[in-house]
Order: sequence, then C-alpha cells, then structure tokens
Amino acid sequence: MSSVGNRFSLTSFGALYISDVQKEDALSTYRCITKHKYSGETRQSNGARLSVMDPSESSPTILDSFQAGEVYAGQSIELPCIAGGYPSPTVRWLKDGRPLPSDARWTRRLTGLTISDLRQDDSGSYACEVTNSFGSKEVSGQLYVIEYTITWYRNTEPIVPDQHISIQGQHNDTLQITAAQKFHSGAYQCFASRKGHTAQDFSIILLEDGTPRIVSSFSERVVNPGEPFSLMCAAKGAPPPSITWTLDDEPVVRDSTYKTSQYTLSDGLTVSHVNVSSPLIRDGGVYRCVARNSAGSAEYQARINVRGPPRIRPMRDITAVAGRNTYITCRVIGYPYYSIKWLKDGMQLPDNHRQVVFENGTLRLTDVQKGADEGTYLCSVLIQPQVSINQTVHVTVKVPPLIQPFDIPSTSVGKLMYIACVVSSGDMPIRITWHKDGQLIVPGSASGVAIETKEFMSSLQISKVTLKHNGNYTCIASNAAATVSWERQLIVTVPPRFVVQPNNQDCIYGKAGVLNCSVEGYPPPKVMWKHAKGVGNPQQYHPVPLTGRIQIMSNGSLLIRHVLEDDRGYYLCQASNGVGSDISKSMILTVKIPAMITSHPNTTMARKGQTKELNCTARGEQPIIIRWERGDTVIDAERNPRYSITINKKGDEVISTLKVFCLLIVFGSDLSF
Repeated sequence: MSSVGNRFSLTSFGALYISDVQKEDALSTYRCITKHKYSGETRQSNGARLSVMDPSESSPTILDSFQAGEVYAGQSIELPCIAGGYPSPTVRWLKDGRPLPSDARWTRRLTGLTISDLRQDDSGSYACEVTNSFGSKEVSGQLYVIEYTITWYRNTEPIVPDQHISIQGQHNDTLQITAAQKFHSGAYQCFASRKGHTAQDFSIILLEDGTPRIVSSFSERVVNPGEPFSLMCAAKGAPPPSITWTLDDEPVVRDSTYKTSQYTLSDGLTVSHVNVSSPLIRDGGVYRCVARNSAGSAEYQARINVRGPPRIRPMRDITAVAGRNTYITCRVIGYPYYSIKWLKDGMQLPDNHRQVVFENGTLRLTDVQKGADEGTYLCSVLIQPQVSINQTVHVTVKVPPLIQPFDIPSTSVGKLMYIACVVSSGDMPIRITWHKDGQLIVPGSASGVAIETKEFMSSLQISKVTLKHNGNYTCIASNAAATVSWERQLIVTVPPRFVVQPNNQDCIYGKAGVLNCSVEGYPPPKVMWKHAKGVGNPQQYHPVPLTGRIQIMSNGSLLIRHVLEDDRGYYLCQASNGVGSDISKSMILTVKIPAMITSHPNTTMARKGQTKELNCTARGEQPIIIRWERGDTVIDAERNPRYSITINKKGDEVISTLKVFCLLIVFGSDLSF
C-alpha cells in the first residue's frame, strides 16, 4: 500500500481508501489511471464523485475483504480488510484462531494486513474482526505459502559452488559467476520443483579467455622514398590490450618520422596506427605489432620495403630459451632484391621440421634445442644475379630450470614436515627460493620454517606443524634463461572442537531465538543440528528441517526466527570434518509462552435486573493473572457485591468468568481485560 496523502491510501490491488472523510472530499472528481506494464500505454477511467453525509450510528460493515490465495515464499501480500461503521470500528487480526504474534514482517494498516518476506509457516487461516459499540463483523480466508526448490546444472551436471560460482537467494534462485573464465562456458539449466511438478529453463553462455588476438592488421607492400604510408593493427582481449610496435626488433619511437596513435573502443577493441610521412630507405623492414594484457600476448608482422639500394642492417646476437620458439629477422632494407636465404654451417635452411623460413625473410626455430640450434646463422640476400650481400648472427641457447614435480601430503598439528624441491636440469647458476601464499618465506622462529639450499636442490623443514602452516607452498627456480615454479598445498588437519558449547536455553514464543554452537577445525567442520521432541530423555533425534524460519548461521549457531511451541525439546549440535571423531553436545530448549487471550468475551447486551456472565480464556506461562476493567476502573469483586470472578484451569488454559448481578445497563464494550 502506498500513501498519496495524509488521509488517502492506494492499496496494492488498485483501490483508493479515504480515512476520516471530510465534507470537502465531495468537491473533487476522482479518476483511476492505469499504465500497461510492457507497452507503457495509459488509460483513464470516467470521473466519480463522492457523496458525504452526516454520520449515523451503525454496526460495522466490511467494505473490502479477502477469501483465499496462493503466494510464493519470499514474496509479499496484502490481506485487505476495510470496514465502515460509526463509531469507527476497531480491527483485530487472528491467525489460526490466535492473535497475531509480534513480527516485524507483519504490518497492520488501515486497509488491511501486509505480510512481507513470506515463509511457509505463514500459511494458515487469517481472520479480520471489526468491532464497535453496536456490534461486530468478521471476515476470514486461507493463505497458502508455496515453497519451491531450485537446482542448477551446467552441461547436465549439478553445479557445485566454488571460488567463482555462488548460488544465492532464499530458494537458490540466483546463480552468480565472478571473475568468469573460458571454462565457465556451457549450457546452464535451472529446475524449479514443487509437489512433484517441475519446470525448467536454460541459457547458453559462451566465454572467451582474455588472451589478446589480432583481429585486423596490415599487409606487405613496396613504397617509394618520400611516399607516406600508414599501418593499422587492431586487437581484442580482456582487459583491453595495449599495442606496441617494432621495426626489425627495434622499438618504434614516436618522433618527426613516426607518428603513432592508439585508442580503445567501447567494445574493448584496441586500435593502433603508425604513420610514416616521408619514408627513407632505412624506414623499410619488418614491422611487428604486439598486443599485450595481463592474460597474455599476440603479435603480427609484415615487411614494408622502401625502394633503394639493398643492404642488411647489423644484426644483434640472440639468446634463445630451450624448449621455446625463436624468431630471427634478416634486417634487409632497400628494394628490389631477388630472395632471402638462411644458412647454418654451410647448409641452407630449413633442414628439419622445426625450421621455417617465411617469405619476408624471417627464420622461425620451433622448440629450440641447445645442441642442435646453438651456433652462427648467415642471412644471404640476392640483389643481382650472382651478387649477394650477407650478414651473420650468433644464437646462444640457454636451458631453463626444470623442477621435478612433488606433492605435499596432508598432516596434522604437532608433526614434522619435510619438502624437497629438486631441479633436474638447467644452466647453472640456479637460484631457488620458497614462497607461501605468494609471499617470500623468511626462515626463522617467527615462521617456524627452516630452509636448506644446495646447488640444484632446496629443502623446507617444519619441526612442529601448526595451523598457521596451512597454505600454498611454491618452489621458484631461476637462471639466466627463465624462472619456473612448482606449487602445492599443505593441508594441516585439525579435528573439530567446540569454541562455544550449546547450553540449555529459554526462548519466548513468537520471538527470535538463537541456539549457540560454534566450532573450529580444519578443514572447517560441517555443523548439523538435530531435534528430539519431548521433555524426558530424548528417544530419537531427527535432522532439523532448514526453512526460511530456521537457519544455520555462519558460525554454526541455529537461528529460529519465529519460535513455536513445537520447537521445544532436546537439540543436538553435531560437527564433523573427516578428521578424528565427530563431536556433539545436546541442550534443552524451553519455549516460554507469554500470556495471550485465546477467547475474548463477546459484545453483549442485558436487561435491567438480569444476571450476566462473561468469559475470558487465556494461555501462556503460569501463573496467569486475568484482570477485568470497566472503563478505566478495575473491577474489585471482593469490594463490590455486584460482581463475582471465578478462575478455572483447563489444561494449560486459564478461564476467568465475570458474573454481573442486578444489572442496570451494561454493554460488553464497557468491559476490558
């Protein structure tokens, strides 16, 4: 319900409610305007006028009411109950014959009862009772709160939440993927089930990894000296990559000759240009654009020839890394020339499957090997028949470290731990260091770790394992060729133990209650709560059904949002993590019921001289004291012989009977309790 003024309210079902009607309300014209949810089309009703008359005494009448309805859990509903009558009637709400307990989700309004964040235990029979001094009226209806369950699948396999995927919402209705990776691609299905009925829908997610890729580039060409040319390179990636340029492996620096620009479009496409306004022979060669981001890199190259006498720029010696690919560019400038050839030890290349010579004169060595590929390479450019120019380059091959794979077995507190990292190959010298969770380990008493390192091996020793030693351990080996690493997780298992044990507890009916139970251990223990009804020795425990009303908190405690009588009994908090034995502790929950009137005396009339009885029934925690009042005065039956009050107990109920003798005129509305 929304308020459109101090006296005007608009209900959720479109009715306008005016409280405390004034005569000036008859001067206005009232219209209803609707707006289509999807098309946005609006329509306006015909005008209506209000007739305002002087009030006359009358019993209550129900102007708007409810009957029955089904609503999904988690949603909100308004149960309308609008009454007329003079004097203005009072409104009382009942659920299953009892007054509504205190709950912040239930809001009583002039137009009815609003219930937000519906739960299954909100189902039941609701009654609205309106009363004034001339009578009463009641309307009732049944509310059904529908629970449903949602399960998620990817590629027909159930989804298990992890560091990237979480399932959220009261009914698991939201699947959230953070830091999505390419492997998260697939067909996602959600199944909603209720009472044997199932509905499903699906969505296909296609993800690419963030590694840059060149989507548009330039082609090889021949230009004349002084003839301007422009090269463009476009790449996509996540995050958007940056692009750099080289000419014959030398960085292209922005100056009076080279004008470079770069910008990123809204779709993540990065575009870069190199403009050469007045090229000379030296501006020819192999241009390469390289796109890089945190996920990797991609490159493209092509030769631009500037006409003029050919020659070869001096080439720098190259250091290659064994096992990787290496490119060697013949830095020829000028044009025309007939061909570019590569030779090694007098043999023209390629002479094996790992060597490729491209048309632009670039030599690629795949999976470089130290013995086979190390040496001097000769680039020979044929500029005239029988006339060649040559240039040499020396390739040195460095062998990176190779760490022998190792595992770290799980252990428990107080034990010894020895982890060896052995480098089986690589050029010396080799430096070995250890990291834990990305941080360099400093040996000593503070860390509880000792490290012993020799030429090609290093050992990590822990004399007394504690919980703080849990984590990811990385052995890092580096030499002049490369840096490599090997990482494994050390799991220090700790059996569960109680941090806070459950204790016997009292909770108040209708209020929220928390049954404390907190445990620790590693892996983090799983907590399960069980319930046994009754007040004697517990016979059989059953798992506590977790609903919107009852939930296990993050620390293991049990939260009961709205305590009911059936919640009383024995509770068992049980914890396990697969290490050692399970632990458990029981407690008794006592539900204290506040005094509440379950049967009110009816409004009644009596004649002079007649004796009349009025009954009031209450239940709750004993003792219960029922007091009768007439107006603002407490009725004292011991001092006033016109009244007698008797108390009877029936089970857990207390019935108070007020008997009035020799009545003059008594209206039930003059009595309160």
